[in-house]
Amino acid sequence: MKTRKGIAQLAAAGGLALLLSAPAFAAPQTTTYEYRTDRISTQGPITGINREGAQYRVTLSNGSYSYYVPMSMVNGRDLRIGDQVRIDGIISGDSVNANMIAFSGEPYYANDPYYRSVPYGQSGWLSGTVQRTDRHLGFVEIRDDSTGQLTKVDVRHMNLRKPINVWGMRAGDHISVNGSWSHRDLFDARLIEY
Repeated sequence: MKTRKGIAQLAAAGGLALLLSAPAFAAPQTTTYEYRTDRISTQGPITGINREGAQYRVTLSNGSYSYYVPMSMVNGRDLRIGDQVRIDGIISGDSVNANMIAFSGEPYYANDPYYRSVPYGQSGWLSGTVQRTDRHLGFVEIRDDSTGQLTKVDVRHMNLRKPINVWGMRAGDHISVNGSWSHRDLFDARLIEY
């Protein structure tokens, strides 16, 4: 038969264990991803697919990169020409090694968990949806995917080795812009993917 002191010690130990584990249940576990200058998050229709070993080489409309997507990442779905996808990955030369692919209608298509906006004072890839264009002043205004803030993108200094029809963009188009901050409210574009 257990003594009162033994029962009290067991109850105290059980209560302590419960108190120590409570914060783990109360706070959801989140993973944070650091900003990387070589990370791109872009959307668009698939215009080309080739299987190369255990991965697919995917091209998107109006893009200059090949995206290498592991077959395991597609989860048995068929990739087809015309599918609207978002691909996130790390740039390596003229290709991107995908970390994530999401199809239109899936949660990560609208909200990429890896994407982080370019911090002020740094350069990298800024992704967002075109709100308006101003050909006369030479800028495009986008809504940043990460912050939801409106950002003016200066397109007057674009990389001419990889030209793009900037003025063919329309409100609602999703773009990824490589560049850097020239002022707190102006992002200077070198390259645009859409």
